Amino acid sequence: MGLIQQTSTGQTRLLEPEHLVGRAPTCSLRINERFVSAQHAMLRWTGEYWDLKDLGSRNGTFLDGNRIKSGEETAVQKGSTIAFGKPEQQWELLDISPPTVMAVTVESGDAVTIDGELLALPSSEDPQVTIYPGLEGGWLLEQPNESITAITHLQTFEIAGHTWRFSCPEHTCRTSLANYSSDFEVRHLELLFSVSRDEEHVQLYATYGTGRFDLGARNHHYSLLILARQRLSDATEGLPETSCGWTYLEDLLSGSNKTPSELNLDVYRIRKQFDAIGVLDAANIIERRPRTKQLRIGTGRILVQML
Repeated sequence: MGLIQQTSTGQTRLLEPEHLVGRAPTCSLRINERFVSAQHAMLRWTGEYWDLKDLGSRNGTFLDGNRIKSGEETAVQKGSTIAFGKPEQQWELLDISPPTVMAVTVESGDAVTIDGELLALPSSEDPQVTIYPGLEGGWLLEQPNESITAITHLQTFEIAGHTWRFSCPEHTCRTSLANYSSDFEVRHLELLFSVSRDEEHVQLYATYGTGRFDLGARNHHYSLLILARQRLSDATEGLPETSCGWTYLEDLLSGSNKTPSELNLDVYRIRKQFDAIGVLDAANIIERRPRTKQLRIGTGRILVQML
């Protein structure tokens, strides 16, 4: 993905599809210097390469030491140096690959990039919010205990006391595994939980068609097992499929002996496992019912086997 580095400090910035440079707070690369204009220049991904355009700045934009004409788009190459206002204040273009889906802190410009089909914020170790693609297209923003809402390019939102901006290239493609069809979804999966008598070890297998995936024995599988048992119990009692399996957060925390932050991490790690095997809607392995503090496992095809 596109990456620039300030040569004097080593500071780096990932490039958004349209990377505005200047003093203004709305700029992707904010340079708070008097010689830099409010909206000084733009680095933009064309779909094939990055180009640079001066936006009528007072002190000019320099490419490899030469001042470029205002308003003209100029292609840049890996290793090119760019300066905004002062030729000696240089940034080097370290990577010219296409931009990726990311979220950027408005205050600092630091970015977190998508991992597979999941973008966890503020980090994968503290996934307070998750952004993932919807099956019908577009992107969804999930905040635990809140509604799941659509999110679009350049939309901002708040997490952990910071304002974030969602950045999504126009032609971002789903990177599902080529070996599986477009219906490789959570609802079509069959899950087998192989559980030790003391329930210290929970081995998980997922089957789709003729394919079988060994997801190993992981600590976070126990949280999924609790949800699986609830869905099986509700189905046995004859509840409608749409009502089966919903478990209150408090009950799940009590049953798994987890804190809310630990459970959020479990949910993210479970989803990552299903994303890694190519499930198109991996986030739906654990569904959340908005504003009710309820969760459930996303498939009813479940078998629990005690060893």
